[in-house]
Amino acid sequence: MGEGLCEPSGLALAHEKNALWTISDDTKKIFKLGLNGDLKKGKSLKIPDKGLEGIVLDPTGKFLLVVKEENNEIIKIAIETQAVAARQRLDAMIGYEAINYLTGAENKGLEGIAWNQTTGTLFVMQEGLPGLLLEVSSDLKTIQSHQLLNQENGFCDAEVDAADIDFSDICYDDHRNCFWIISDRAKRLFLYNWSRNTVLQSSRLGYSKNGKYREIEQAEGIAIDPDTNSLYIVSDKDARLYVFDIRE
Repeated sequence: MGEGLCEPSGLALAHEKNALWTISDDTKKIFKLGLNGDLKKGKSLKIPDKGLEGIVLDPTGKFLLVVKEENNEIIKIAIETQAVAARQRLDAMIGYEAINYLTGAENKGLEGIAWNQTTGTLFVMQEGLPGLLLEVSSDLKTIQSHQLLNQENGFCDAEVDAADIDFSDICYDDHRNCFWIISDRAKRLFLYNWSRNTVLQSSRLGYSKNGKYREIEQAEGIAIDPDTNSLYIVSDKDARLYVFDIRE
């Protein structure tokens, strides 16, 4: 894709819904893409950190929030000035003691972040060991609640052991009041209802081309436009954007 965007990891719909934001975990930039995946040159934001994973736009359209995997930190960046407006680690938040035993040194770090327009809160997702979804206050001060993502609430796959399923990214669908969650290892897409703590449906991450089924390798970013029922997924391995129509 160019300009250092070699390993896209995370995806967010722009405020005007005519573009996408993404990051590359090995580059200190946030990139802007067209809805067809073309890089918008000259629109990248320079940032002081790398090793970033998920990304989401705040409701005002003025800030982007990303997660830093190595230290479980949420970073808030002003789009206009490219300055860091706030940053906070999970272990510095009120309520961390309730989930401390679930975020130890052996766990994988944060991979995804989503803004829930219904609750006005952020949701950040731990990749695995165990899979974990945390609700965080918009001021980044408090962990309000959490849910494990496991076989009991529907995160399973016929070909991958439930304990080995990882979670790559997440986005919120305000029309369905649910989260879309992708797993790189299981190559699976889940539609998850937080209030019921259950997966409503899931499907393989793939598509048909020339009569042959092809899987999406290393899916690392997901975003949705509920108004058009368009689902966007980006591949880390291929640096490629896939666009799907949601049909119900």
